[in-house]
Amino acid sequence: MLARLGALLREVDPAPRDLVALAKASFILRDLDAELAELVEDSAAPDPEWQPLAVRGSATVPQPRQLTFQVVDERGQDEVIVAVQVEAVGELRRLSGHLFPPEPADIELRRPGTAEVQQVPADEGGFFVLEDVPPGPMSLTVRRGGAFAVATRWTLV
Repeated sequence: MLARLGALLREVDPAPRDLVALAKASFILRDLDAELAELVEDSAAPDPEWQPLAVRGSATVPQPRQLTFQVVDERGQDEVIVAVQVEAVGELRRLSGHLFPPEPADIELRRPGTAEVQQVPADEGGFFVLEDVPPGPMSLTVRRGGAFAVATRWTLV
């Protein structure tokens, strides 16, 4: 009975053709040497563990949204926080971010389905801005001089 139900659902509402390829690409695009920064705060979600994710349509962000990612190394010594404000600018997004501890870094924005990486520097105070970001899943990788890279988990903006 479950097999018949699955076949019916695949016929009535099939998954997009590129869904499996995008899912695989999301793992390939992640920097394997980077520490994974967990989402600890999302102003649009009541609980960071519960996150709605649109997989078949585009999501919109009607008002500014605050995301906070955090990673602590295995010894509990090197804490990195990446705070990002997401603002809708027409159909695109503007990401204004801050690193803690504040320091210069290279910020890379990755999106599934494309090998293109948008890169911007963070200044001495740890501030950075990413303009013209298409809505959808994204991940940030922070590369700091002399420290391990930090990659945020995939998040819908």
